[in-house]
Amino acid sequence: MKKFKEIKRNFKKYNIPYIIVINKCDSVKENILEELKSKFNDSIFLSSQTGEGIDLLRDKLINILQQEEEELPIVGDLLEYNSKVILVVPIDSEAPKGRIILPQVQCIRDCLDHGIKSYVVRDTELKSALEDIKDVDLVITDSQAFKEVDKIVPKNINLTSFSMLFARQKGDFEEFIKGALQIKNLNKDSRILMAESCTHNVSHEDIGRVKIPKLLNNYVGAELTYDYSIFHDFPEDMDKYDLIIHCGACMINRKTVVNRVNQCREKNVPITNYGIVLAYLNGILERSLSLFNIKYDDII
Repeated sequence: MKKFKEIKRNFKKYNIPYIIVINKCDSVKENILEELKSKFNDSIFLSSQTGEGIDLLRDKLINILQQEEEELPIVGDLLEYNSKVILVVPIDSEAPKGRIILPQVQCIRDCLDHGIKSYVVRDTELKSALEDIKDVDLVITDSQAFKEVDKIVPKNINLTSFSMLFARQKGDFEEFIKGALQIKNLNKDSRILMAESCTHNVSHEDIGRVKIPKLLNNYVGAELTYDYSIFHDFPEDMDKYDLIIHCGACMINRKTVVNRVNQCREKNVPITNYGIVLAYLNGILERSLSLFNIKYDDII
């Protein structure tokens, strides 16, 4: 019974919907069944033999699925039909041979779903693409090329990153921005958690294990301490960290990310996102927020 209560607490803590089902209720005596019903009064008592409870279970499942929060579009609700978007996809050691990474694929699909014209170029061809394509509404770049792309894209064109779009779609966007603003409070004793949602080969250009730590160390002027969590290995003792930096979360759902944000909020631990951190460290966070109708001054 103790283990059962602990499991229920965890389901509630992580906002996981659940149904308690007790099967084979036709195989026990009536007095035992009544005792179980009084002890587990929020359960469904079911018999696959007689069919008792099966309709109720089906209705409960349908109700839970209908209540599940739908994820936002990636870019489809931010731009009008027939808008023009340039996707900047650098080809470096991080890019898988013969294909592009999942966030970029998902962004292209979202554009197609919403009638948005997308043009995919490398960072080295961005300048000429802007000359060829008139009336561009948005440029979306890989976070690692933020600084270079910002220099190329005229200020009258909205600029953001794949990671920032996924931060809005998958998590608590304003909480991530507030988390990035806490970077100014880091010092040589600060401990950082890099939360990754997938396993991957780590190269010398890895965004979470090489580039962001290097930029943070340069910003603070000291070698900070970094820990890493992978996929669902998100720690319970996150209050030992001064900042948690989450990846773009293309491999996990919104509910998982929001639960992590809520855990951090409960323990007063700032959490942010790869793309937002890179925008902040490159001095272009304010510009990157213009697309989302968020006033930078209201957050700071």
